[in-house]
Amino acid sequence: MTLHDAIAAGWSRLCERVEVQRDLDFDHEFTLQFHLAWEVARLLGFSDALGVRFEVPCGCDADGETIRLDLLLWTDPEAKVAVELKAPVRSETGKNSAMTQFRMRFYRDLHRLRHLVESRHNGISSGCFVAVVNERGYVSERNQRVNLGYRTYHGTVVTAGAMVPPDSGPNGYRYPLKMPAHDVCWDWECEAALDGALTPVGGRRHFWLKPIFVQS
Repeated sequence: MTLHDAIAAGWSRLCERVEVQRDLDFDHEFTLQFHLAWEVARLLGFSDALGVRFEVPCGCDADGETIRLDLLLWTDPEAKVAVELKAPVRSETGKNSAMTQFRMRFYRDLHRLRHLVESRHNGISSGCFVAVVNERGYVSERNQRVNLGYRTYHGTVVTAGAMVPPDSGPNGYRYPLKMPAHDVCWDWECEAALDGALTPVGGRRHFWLKPIFVQS
């Protein structure tokens, strides 16, 4: 099993635990970062070759903005995988996540993963972006009027090398965001209800994004 395979399978395993077995709850993405690393290690037989680091300083991007990576995994120090994981969810009290800002952050993460991969920073040769949400506004386009450039809706395809223009608004990013050198598809685990609205698959509580791998 490759490291990429283990990351994808580990993400599926987290979904299973949260949604089906319900033996794993999370209030913050840190919990999922840890358990994703644990599942990858388990799938790779707890190999001594596996390296794991959390919250990794990775210098600055081309705009001079500081990068702190969520998770770094490797079995070969010259072929590390940079992982960004986002889990903005509505709280149990009903307080919504900062959706317009987080959609921007999703794109910013892809921009930064592309930069790390292209620059081969610290042996990083590929990246992976994963996310889980419980608000339909990330998955279905409705009446959003802000951050229109940061489309994360199910089925949206961002073409290779696309440039998302800067946005000076309070939830925008002041620099253009360059996407990876291959198409990116926002593919959420969802299904259509009788009224046509997208809902989580099979009565799940969350929408899970299929991993987006970033290559040079």
